[in-house]
Amino acid sequence: MKDRLNALLAQGLQNGVFPGYHAALGEGDTLLYSSFGGDLALYPERVPMTENALFDMASLSKLMGTAMAFLRLWEQGKVSPEQTLSEYFSDCHGKENITLHNLLTHTSGIKAHFPLWLRGITPDLAAETILKEPLALPTGQDVIYSCMGFILLGKILEQVEGEPLDAIVRREVFLPLGMETACYNPPAGTLCVATEGETRGTVHDENAAFLGGVSGNAGVFASMADCIKFASMLARRGEGYLRPETFAKAVRNYTPGMEENRGLGFQLCSFGMGHTGFTGTSLYVNDKGRYAILLTNRVHPTRENHRLPAFRREFHKETL
Repeated sequence: MKDRLNALLAQGLQNGVFPGYHAALGEGDTLLYSSFGGDLALYPERVPMTENALFDMASLSKLMGTAMAFLRLWEQGKVSPEQTLSEYFSDCHGKENITLHNLLTHTSGIKAHFPLWLRGITPDLAAETILKEPLALPTGQDVIYSCMGFILLGKILEQVEGEPLDAIVRREVFLPLGMETACYNPPAGTLCVATEGETRGTVHDENAAFLGGVSGNAGVFASMADCIKFASMLARRGEGYLRPETFAKAVRNYTPGMEENRGLGFQLCSFGMGHTGFTGTSLYVNDKGRYAILLTNRVHPTRENHRLPAFRREFHKETL
């Protein structure tokens, strides 16, 4: 398999699927394969990929940050999937009965995305603005993958804990799992992989950037070493981190027959459970305890590069 993966990744570089990558494959706590290559930046100057560079996780932040923190707080009795938005917001604008379960499974009916940064508001009005927006679908009718719903979920966790989301995620996810470099808003001087244009070390997602780089939908930066620790925990079905019953509930398919199969923060597909990110990241684990991680900078120098989805499917089918 090593030779096949080396050839596949070399082909990805040659065909312009991404400027650079870091890939890994493992089972439980055993790392079976790791490879990195290409460039972490092309502009303003070429910088070769390194083993320890941090990638903008984009929507992998939903799973790695927000959803995982929710599961931990659920175990502590501080939140529950059955709670409704009315328990956290005084005026829900007709969305009172949307549950946290709906947010986690993307069945709230809340629009997928709209630009908060163009609404003429301050960041503290983000939740109110999302709640005022008309639903795209009736709640529970189908899956609409909603960044806006996860922004709300992040705001709810901040209410519960009385502190910013990055502090919650650090305490409940990064520190317990030994993810030593994972963070929101990497400190100046941190070696980060470029995203669009010359952006490095600043979150690519515009709504997350508007919210100061800390958001329920995006904002996590992590190295491959961090991702391996996270994936290894999932491959062990949460052993030592989540209770077995919590993990089982998290990866159950709550949306059979809908647009996508969804667990509590997890995307469920033919090759496993996990998530992807717009910047070119993906992490999946199969039911046999094998994980595969592909981190790329496919949006560098431009997001108008649409070659990755087909390549990513081939990579994960090959590895899982």
